Amino acid sequence: MKKLLLICATALFGFGQAHAQLDEDDYGFFNHVSFGVSAGTTGIGFQLAAPLTANFAVRAEYAFMPKFKYTQNIKVGSDPAFITDKVDLEGKLEMGDFSILFDWYPSKKTTFHFTAGAYFGKEKVVSVKNKEPFVKQGNWGTAGLELGSGTDTYTLVSNKENGDVEADLKVNSFKPYLGIGFGRAVPKKRIGVQFDLGVQFWGKPEVWSNINAWDDAAGDWVTANQKIDKDKITNPDKDYQDAKDAIKTIEKFGVYPVMTFRIVGRLF
Repeated sequence: MKKLLLICATALFGFGQAHAQLDEDDYGFFNHVSFGVSAGTTGIGFQLAAPLTANFAVRAEYAFMPKFKYTQNIKVGSDPAFITDKVDLEGKLEMGDFSILFDWYPSKKTTFHFTAGAYFGKEKVVSVKNKEPFVKQGNWGTAGLELGSGTDTYTLVSNKENGDVEADLKVNSFKPYLGIGFGRAVPKKRIGVQFDLGVQFWGKPEVWSNINAWDDAAGDWVTANQKIDKDKITNPDKDYQDAKDAIKTIEKFGVYPVMTFRIVGRLF
């Protein structure tokens, strides 16, 4: 039995080797398909690809970032509306995108390529909320984090349903992509590798939350889900000023670097 299995394995291996190599003239419109698994700054991805010609290929992929959480302690004061005078805020990644990418190989014989396309995903890429309740139930929907005070009251208000304070980092859901790389989307051999380096164009990142502030148009204090205005964060506490500086830095990054390593296998 062992000899039979060995003979079969050897025969299959030889058949695969004999039929594994493609030349430039073998690439036609969707006449081959490959499957790939990737890891990089977009997370873990799964890709299907096909040639269009010997010089062009198209790729479709879904990539997601494994859940990563970060906790930061913040002082909230001794307001009687609060259960405690400090709160642990927990941030986590929410990244997950589909992509359609087109590769152009300047030469039929090269694996070097230019890539253009787009990623499509959720606007929200990072979410932040408190780990434990810190607002008394009777004050849900009215009390929260005082980003500004006095005549410049600017409050990140707790949710009416559960008392949580929440903030989200948002970017464009449509993210154009440009890059370069090495490796065929559909490899000439049965198995190949790809390396891509490029950028997603996110637009201007914004931090959104439920904010209570004075509304000139309404002539009243209004709570609405809106972009946080960093210039209205006047609370002098270091934690709040650090948050203001973080938002200021985040807003400067309209592109996201993409670096991906991928193993691809030709299905047929």
